[in-house]
Amino acid sequence: MSEKPEPRPAPQRSRLILVGSAAYLVLIFGAMLWRGISIEPEWVVLALLLIAIALGRGRSFVIDWLPFLILFLAYEEMRGFAAKTGFAPYDLSGMERFVFGGSIPTLVLQHAFYHPGVVSLQDVIAMFFYFMHFPLPIVVGFVFWVNRREHYRRFVAALLLMCFLAFATYLFFPSAPPWYQFPGQVVKINNQTVSALWDGQYAVSQIYNSFNPNRFAAFPSLHAAFPALAAAYAWSRYRPLAIGLIAWSAAVLLSIVYLGEHYVVDALDGYLYVAVALAIVELVARWRAKRAPRPATPSA
Repeated sequence: MSEKPEPRPAPQRSRLILVGSAAYLVLIFGAMLWRGISIEPEWVVLALLLIAIALGRGRSFVIDWLPFLILFLAYEEMRGFAAKTGFAPYDLSGMERFVFGGSIPTLVLQHAFYHPGVVSLQDVIAMFFYFMHFPLPIVVGFVFWVNRREHYRRFVAALLLMCFLAFATYLFFPSAPPWYQFPGQVVKINNQTVSALWDGQYAVSQIYNSFNPNRFAAFPSLHAAFPALAAAYAWSRYRPLAIGLIAWSAAVLLSIVYLGEHYVVDALDGYLYVAVALAIVELVARWRAKRAPRPATPSA
C-alpha cells in the first residue's frame, strides 16, 4: 500500500512558515549558545515539535521522531560504554603524517592561528561548528520530513546505521585524538574557549551528564560524517541545501582539525562510513520496493 502524499501548504504560507521556522530556530539556538546551554538532541526535537504542531502535524511528528530520538540517545549511552572495554587507544598520528608528508595539520593550524590566552574569532567560529554537531542533522532531517516522510526515514536509517557502525569501531578500535596524543603541543581549544566565554559554566542536561564520555571515539569522526550524510541525501531533491551542506562540511573539517579534536584521517574515515551506510540503506530500500506488491491493474 503506497504512502499517502503529505499535505502541502500553499506556496505563500509555505514560505512564511519556512522563514518563521528558520528565525525561531536561530533565536532558540542562539539564545542557548549565548547563555552557555548545551544544544542536545532532545532540545532540538522539542523545538521542532512546536513547528510540527504549527503545521498541524504534531501527531505524525511524535510517531516518526520518538523512535529516532530513543535510538539516538541509546547510541550516545553505548558510545560512553565503549570507553570502558580496556582496549588501549591507537595512535593515528603516524597515518596522519603519512598522508600529509610528515606534517600534522592540527599542529600546523594551531601554530598559525591559535593565540594562547586570547579568545580569537576563529576559536569561536570553530567551536560553533563543533557544537552544532547534533542540531544540524536533526534540522535537515526535519526538512526532509516536512516534504516527504519516506526520504526522512531513509536518511534517519542511514544516520543510525552509521552511528552503530561507528560504535563497533570505537569498541574494538579506540583511537586517541590529537589533544590527547600531543599534550603540551596541541591545545584543547574548546575547553579554553568555554572557560573564557562562560567561566566554565557550560550547562549540560542531566540526561547527558549521566552518559559516560568517550575521549577515544575519534575514528571515524561523526562530526565530519553527519553533515556529509545530510548533503548526500539532500543532493537529489534539495540541490541548494546540498551545496550549502557541502560548504558546512568543509567548515566542520577545518574546525575539528584546528580544535585538536580530530585528525584529518578521522574525517576521511567518517566519509567512508557515510558511503557504506548510504549504500546499505538505499540497496535495502530498492530491494523492498521491488518486493512490494503492486496495485492490481483494473481489467478492461
